[in-house]
Amino acid sequence: MVKKAHNGDCYYDLVVDTYNLFHPEGNINDAPFYKSLIDEVNGAVLEMMCGSGRVLIPLLRQGVDIDGLDCSNEMLASCREKAQKEGLHCNLYEQFTHEMELPRRYKTVLFSYSSFALLTDRTKAFETLRKISVHLENEGQLILDMSIPWLLTEEASNGMWKLSRKGMLPDNRFVHISQVANHNRLEQLEHLQIKYEVYTNSKLTDTLLTEMQCRYYGKYELQLLLERAGFCRISTYGDFKNREPEDGDRVITFRCFKKHSMD
Repeated sequence: MVKKAHNGDCYYDLVVDTYNLFHPEGNINDAPFYKSLIDEVNGAVLEMMCGSGRVLIPLLRQGVDIDGLDCSNEMLASCREKAQKEGLHCNLYEQFTHEMELPRRYKTVLFSYSSFALLTDRTKAFETLRKISVHLENEGQLILDMSIPWLLTEEASNGMWKLSRKGMLPDNRFVHISQVANHNRLEQLEHLQIKYEVYTNSKLTDTLLTEMQCRYYGKYELQLLLERAGFCRISTYGDFKNREPEDGDRVITFRCFKKHSMD
């Protein structure tokens, strides 16, 4: 039986399990880089779209005062369970980013590994930046990643299903993940259809179809958007290294600061 994701939510049930399997701590060497930037301003941190804690848990373990926000109840439950197993605690909020209303103010707000691209509605993306500014202390910093869309090629958008990952789930079932991508280059949108096939004793026992979209931004386009949202002192880094982005990098990290209220 083929199941489809419900209510447009693609982060639940099997998807959460496979996310934890294929996106473990340390699979991307980004957390140490974020930690170095966080340490420079010294204060409370909020991770937007924190998911199951791939970045949040390592930072929490190192003593960072960090909270998390996500709209997926099941991803937050997974994050909470991981923290509790290590005797760690943080505040986790189930909210949409553009509707964020939290009781604290932060010195750093973090959007790790291109999660901002999942905000495909431009109005909601800009409102998210505005909400972040409200929740930052004066001269607090925003750290935001954006993948460089080199993958928007004819090969990637030819409508052919491709096996992207396979592995064993904690309950010893095997899962194969296939996907097909289509791109609207004018709107800088990537539309993904993702198929999860679960095998028990070599027999296909479950299939789940989900869809997701990403909107990519160019370097200068995102800089202008950040300036429009009231941020200043914008700097960029390439591939989680303390240097400017270079041709061939896969990710740009934007670092910017909230303007002082008297400016």
